[in-house]
Amino acid sequence: MELHLSQTSAAIAMVRRLQSELTDLSEVLRASVDQVRVDAMFALDFRPEDAVRSEPIEVRVLHGEDAVQAAFEALTSIWVKIGQHPRETLRVPGAIALPQAAIDKILQTNATRGELIRLISAIEKTNDRRNVWGRFKGSGNGIVPKQALRLTNVLSDPLHINFYWDDTGSSGARKMAGDLLEEWKELLEQYHDKEATVHHSSEASAENALLYGIDMLAKLDPNEQVAIRRLVQPHIRARVRNGDAKVKPIIAPVPFVYELGHPVPKIKPLPSYEPKVLVKKNTRLALLEDDPYVEAMNLYRYKETHREYGAVQKKPVARQDQ
Repeated sequence: MELHLSQTSAAIAMVRRLQSELTDLSEVLRASVDQVRVDAMFALDFRPEDAVRSEPIEVRVLHGEDAVQAAFEALTSIWVKIGQHPRETLRVPGAIALPQAAIDKILQTNATRGELIRLISAIEKTNDRRNVWGRFKGSGNGIVPKQALRLTNVLSDPLHINFYWDDTGSSGARKMAGDLLEEWKELLEQYHDKEATVHHSSEASAENALLYGIDMLAKLDPNEQVAIRRLVQPHIRARVRNGDAKVKPIIAPVPFVYELGHPVPKIKPLPSYEPKVLVKKNTRLALLEDDPYVEAMNLYRYKETHREYGAVQKKPVARQDQ
């Protein structure tokens, strides 16, 4: 218990440290606004609703002051904006040259984000990780975890940056029904611990879905392995040639940054996204039943021939993308 409390407290302290460093970075960026060079900047609107759908995504090219301000916000913002769902991220891909003082601050925030990733990954229970972010809801609409955990790519000698879309389809996790049932019960207690007034209608509907999910999970063998599967947005990536290093694809939801004075790299703009019909055989999705067991919670059972029982083998928690 003491170890758990220490991990959670350390993560909360690291979030506060990141807040402070991002405030300092914002001040440095504003002070150097006349010394930056935007080589490319793209804007994407937030989805009109939380659900991820296979729909086109318009990409707009930004210029002038709009491009500079959008870049600054992407590099420093971890808070939920008006019109943004907490599970959606602000995405402003691009490339911008900055003075060394700003680069140094960005490297400092990257180091803090890396330490925060380590601390969050050490907290095993999903609900306990939620509690870390929940401590900051009183400061406004709350923090977007993925924005807090994502690093800014700092390039030393950018030559080519080719933006593109990467369809990932869906993401998910395999869990034991009994373990998931306990997680959802703990989450339900958190709803009950809140004030009587529900501030968002989405919270009420989420609680109703949770109640139904708990009831349905209780009907399963607690040792049965089940799956949570969610559609995910296509990722923004870029193939980058940085000096003599090998060209590699990099997830790129925020601008690439490099020191002012470097020549403008060759940049292939990010196009608007058009959904593609992906046919993948022998994937994990093929192991699941066609219809969700609890649709509102994205819960699936495995087909009878692929159904397993017992503890799920643990995998390391990866850094959150986008």
